[in-house]
Amino acid sequence: MNDQLTTFISVAENKSFNKAANQLFISAPAVIKQINALEKNIHVTLFNRTHSGVSLTPAGESFYQDAKKLVAAYTKSINHAQDLAEEKQSVKIGVGPLATGTGTNNLWLEISQKYPNITFQFIPCSCALGSFNEFLAGINKEFDLVSSVYDTNLLQMFDLKATELDITPLKVSVPVQNPLSNKERLTLNDLKGQTIALSPRGEFNCFDQVRDMLEKDPTITIKDINGFDMPILNSCVENNWLLCSAEDWQTAHPMLKAKTVDWDFTAPFGLVYGEKHRQVVNQIVDFVNNDYQP
Repeated sequence: MNDQLTTFISVAENKSFNKAANQLFISAPAVIKQINALEKNIHVTLFNRTHSGVSLTPAGESFYQDAKKLVAAYTKSINHAQDLAEEKQSVKIGVGPLATGTGTNNLWLEISQKYPNITFQFIPCSCALGSFNEFLAGINKEFDLVSSVYDTNLLQMFDLKATELDITPLKVSVPVQNPLSNKERLTLNDLKGQTIALSPRGEFNCFDQVRDMLEKDPTITIKDINGFDMPILNSCVENNWLLCSAEDWQTAHPMLKAKTVDWDFTAPFGLVYGEKHRQVVNQIVDFVNNDYQP
């Protein structure tokens, strides 16, 4: 029933089965099936269905208000029970080539020393950071939090929060076969005539700023990419594209070398977690805000 309520709330807020499916990372038919089952179980029609979308019936509007409270109370009760039941609280950290940060290694050690009841599991996660879909889908499911660069617009879109640890410079990752890979530092003039891979406009504000600058040079070709996963990195190497990247991604692919560029573009780096999260995450965030010295 809790899954049905979560799906119902998503459909009500998105006014669309398809948009709810995208948000929940399930298929539209699965969303419709859950809503139909919910309406059958409670013997109430919750939505008016039209070709232009769906809208709540008066009964559905009343049920929506109560459903939000029920799901919030249910989640809070589970988190509280789990925290009380476990003498050792295990926190799952999502890790991968692009969800990393060597600066966080000491953080986990210091937290373990201050809170002996907290242990960590490091879970491999999908790193499609360009669209933030599979990557963010794992938060509160496969893992509790990740350390990563982030964008405030995307945090709001996916009901996430972040605690900043650092400001990381943006770099350019260069395929090893490109002559620029032999340079220690790149100038803006070095970028002329190159193809540079960037996430689509509107996903990361920091990359949009880079795009604004690059578009002023007609010799530079911008290649939109749908993510920063390994297939995309392989494409950059195969096609000799430069990749605008964050500093902590410099070891993501052995055939790409991250280079400092003569620009001032940066991105926030920190811990990313759900708006709704386990109580133990609050302990970690409080430690970062009050005790941690990177």
